[in-house]
Amino acid sequence: MRINPLLAKELRLRMRTWHSFAAISLYLLVLGGFGVLFLYGTFSSAGLMYSDLSYMGRSAFTFLTVLQFALILFMVPGLTATLISSEWERQTFDLLICTQLSPAGIVLGKLASALSMVVLLILASLPLYGFIFMIGGVSPVELFIAAAIFIAVAVVQGSLAILLSALFRKTIVSVVSSYGLAFFLTGGLPIIVALIEAIRQDAAGNIYYLLLLSPPALLEWLHPEVVQQVLASLSRGAYPWASLSFAQVSLFINLLVAALALALAAYRINPLRQRRQG
Repeated sequence: MRINPLLAKELRLRMRTWHSFAAISLYLLVLGGFGVLFLYGTFSSAGLMYSDLSYMGRSAFTFLTVLQFALILFMVPGLTATLISSEWERQTFDLLICTQLSPAGIVLGKLASALSMVVLLILASLPLYGFIFMIGGVSPVELFIAAAIFIAVAVVQGSLAILLSALFRKTIVSVVSSYGLAFFLTGGLPIIVALIEAIRQDAAGNIYYLLLLSPPALLEWLHPEVVQQVLASLSRGAYPWASLSFAQVSLFINLLVAALALALAAYRINPLRQRRQG
């Protein structure tokens, strides 16, 4: 199996510097530090006994998954929004496009190199979840689902960011727009949907379908009670997919959006497109 040469080059450059190891250390310090504080606060305030350790483990797992979910959403735009625009700013894009790699190969190689860092962070955080697993209240399947959700969110948000990086030739513009889009989909869109549904109290609307594009919808796999309660209040019992969960539909739509974003990014950097237009 032949690895993408651009991916191999990016991985070598990334792992040769101390920045990657510093980022991993800082990431684990933040995740582990907040996790310890949460466990200490939960144990101290509730006065949990040994019989309640499973509840404490479940609460800690919920806290860590939401925290890591937020950290990944915050990191991915910064890792991917500069991948194409920085090549234009360094005036190395023409050299890159002259290689034997296709535009799609360049986009996928760049994306894979950035997401490899996310996968490394997820793997590095597994010992923290292992400690919670020993406390109880969490199954290995839930741990696997959490890792899959993190990777899926990173792929979708990374694909959108690399599209913006291909559209804008200025790094600062692509970074700001990528973070703006991520924050809008994560927090702004749910707030808008909630406000619209609060105004339309007379009838059930379909505006809540927009939440299918919001990354937190995927958390239904881990915390179905919370997500389903929110959906029930917004849809007023009009949820149409009895055989499918909201998270399953959301994952399918988000992966389609990611594929479309990657295709548009490859089309944007294709030099033949400019020749046909000329």
